[in-house]
Amino acid sequence: MYYYILNPIAGKGAVSTLQDKLRMRLRELGIDGEFAKTTGPGDATKMAKTAIEKGHTTIVVVGGDGTVNEVVNGITKENVAVGIIPTGNSNILAHRLGITSWQQACEVLAARRLTSYGLIAAGQKYFLSTLTLGFETDLDKQVETAPDTSLRGRMGQFAQGWGHARNYESLECRILIDDNLELTAPLFSLSITNQKFDNPLAPNKLLVTLVDTPNRRQLTSYLWSVLKKDDVEDGVSRFGAKRVVIETTPPTGIMIDGKLSGRTPIAIRLTNKQIRFITEKQFSTFKPED
Repeated sequence: MYYYILNPIAGKGAVSTLQDKLRMRLRELGIDGEFAKTTGPGDATKMAKTAIEKGHTTIVVVGGDGTVNEVVNGITKENVAVGIIPTGNSNILAHRLGITSWQQACEVLAARRLTSYGLIAAGQKYFLSTLTLGFETDLDKQVETAPDTSLRGRMGQFAQGWGHARNYESLECRILIDDNLELTAPLFSLSITNQKFDNPLAPNKLLVTLVDTPNRRQLTSYLWSVLKKDDVEDGVSRFGAKRVVIETTPPTGIMIDGKLSGRTPIAIRLTNKQIRFITEKQFSTFKPED
């Protein structure tokens, strides 16, 4: 039986209005199950562990990226499959698994195509896709950055972001790469991405992206890219690594898969820990490097 972990405040509470329709559709597909609602931060991690102890082997997140990340950190057995019904403000993880709506998600769950992914460790926690710190993380705390398809919405986000960016001070950053290369430089923004989550055929390495302090022209392009969740290209340095240690002055918050999760200093590394997701289509299976 499926175990559904529902975040009732995901999508500004929108999930509450579709809950009856959702449960009806799940019953029609023969994948109804037990539902549990989170009441605060960290609940989804505890609920995932409890579900596994009760013998559930399929756990479905009804929420956004932050709730998915909590569940990922509660998975203690590799035979457990995780599904996503995207209902949050930010559903980037679901979209990268090929899932764009709750209706489609139900069909995907019923088809049950599984793909394994390797997890990245950040301190004592795990993540699936992306860690950020610096301006981009600070922007998420200050401005509503969930994608808005309307021109008015995007212009409003841009105006808020522009005002915040003009007053943002770069961090002094020290980065140790694979224990043999050290970089020290002012840092505007940094991201570390699990390459194999975005592209299963990519090398099994962390992709580290450093963004220099942009000039006025670059800042315009950078803000649009961040708000549209596109890759930033101008004033950027990228390199691969298996382990990265980051220190900043002053210490700053980090965001992991859309969830604020601790502060610098932080060590990020590849792991052999895997997790199985129910995806829109089956990708090549993750294979860790020796």
